[in-house]
Amino acid sequence: MEKSATEGIYENMSKASKAFFSGESTKKFAAWYVDTAERLANEFLDMQATATGWAKETPLAPIFEAQNDLGRKFVKRSAEAARKVWQIEA
Repeated sequence: MEKSATEGIYENMSKASKAFFSGESTKKFAAWYVDTAERLANEFLDMQATATGWAKETPLAPIFEAQNDLGRKFVKRSAEAARKVWQIEA
């Protein structure tokens, strides 16, 4: 009886690892990771824009705006590239 119990444990572990490491679950994790990273990066850029709001009427404003714009483009393109690599939808 102990042999069948041991076999059952290994069989259950094998099924669990197949489910966890399957292509579909890996793809779901990648989609979640890319979406989360993109959202956090955009939230950081929003915070940065708010923090530099004091410079709206100064000569520094175009520099801060350009920096924020470039950051947003970088985040967008990076997320798009990651989605293409993983073949996931936005």
